Amino acid sequence: MHISDGVLSVQVATTLGVVSIGMCAYSLKKIKNKDISLCAAMSALFFIASFIHIPLGPTQIHLILVGVIGAFLGSMSFLPISIALILQATLLGYGGLTSLGANIIVMALPAYLTYIILKLGILKRFSQKIKFFMIGFLGVFFATILLALVLLFAKSEYAIASYAVIAANIPAMILEGIITLFLLMYIKKSMPSLLKEYNI
Repeated sequence: MHISDGVLSVQVATTLGVVSIGMCAYSLKKIKNKDISLCAAMSALFFIASFIHIPLGPTQIHLILVGVIGAFLGSMSFLPISIALILQATLLGYGGLTSLGANIIVMALPAYLTYIILKLGILKRFSQKIKFFMIGFLGVFFATILLALVLLFAKSEYAIASYAVIAANIPAMILEGIITLFLLMYIKKSMPSLLKEYNI
């Protein structure tokens, strides 16, 4: 889901860059001392999850786990995801520096949106296992929609590509939901206090 340099128009890249700086500043303001270690762990989780590529037909998909990150960090998600994206762009060439703001919005905003849905109690009507699945599913769903919108607004010739992005990421939504289900079930078994502390 990383957008490379040169894909976006200057206007879109600049606008999303400014918005991402504002959201990172807001995230930094919300972080308290007790949250720093969890933010660092979630940044590492995002960084490493992107390396797990799973073959799917002629292509590959990879994990992002933004639903999990959002469930624990909420509005603080912007900073750890931004740090991981900066490291990926500078050290590994994933995405680009001019499109960094867009990548931050595409990856971190879904984490925050998943958190809002969780806190509004919309997922309470489901069983716990389905709620855990939905946390992972929604993270990728929102990221896919945002990526498609960014491409659509960037250049008119990306219209077909933006629709293809949505279709191509449906398996990733399901897979991420399943991985998130098992991850949160494991946390529930090994560190139940952590889920209670963050009201998940």
